[in-house]
Amino acid sequence: MKRIEDKIKDNLNLLNAEEPDSSHLERFSDKLDRFHATQHENWFQRNELVLKMAAALAIFITIGTLLYTGTFSRWRTVLTEQIVAAELPAEVREVMQYYNVITEQKVEEIDKLAISQDEADRVKKMALAELKDLELARLELEKEYTKQPGNERIMNAMLANQQRKSEILDKILHTLNQVN
Repeated sequence: MKRIEDKIKDNLNLLNAEEPDSSHLERFSDKLDRFHATQHENWFQRNELVLKMAAALAIFITIGTLLYTGTFSRWRTVLTEQIVAAELPAEVREVMQYYNVITEQKVEEIDKLAISQDEADRVKKMALAELKDLELARLELEKEYTKQPGNERIMNAMLANQQRKSEILDKILHTLNQVN
């Protein structure tokens, strides 16, 4: 390698003496254009439209699934509960929380008292169907309470609603205890 470099350095004047032909730049430019024209696009560039359509379809399927399963309504419920809970007096929040804990415990007790998993699922489905109406009523009461904060009648109605949930679950538990 050293010999080649030395020869180039020694003959530098001879090598740089002549300019290339005027058509050299045109030929070189044409070769570059042909090279880039034959250069292949990558997979993502070739399938860009298909990928965009697939992404849009995936988004629509996800949103549809969330709507179908009711996830959005659960998120809305959680947010509504947090907003209303922040506005309710501390004593009322504690009572509401107490009834929520009691409700969860009673649902777990239904699982324990059921003879089989099928029966447990059937009884829980029945209980949840009855509780769904009360849950909708509670959400309406919470909306009303946000419009009229401090309204004693609405607070009392919300507490009565929670008590009613507990009573329904007590009746179901009582029935299961009699069957067993």
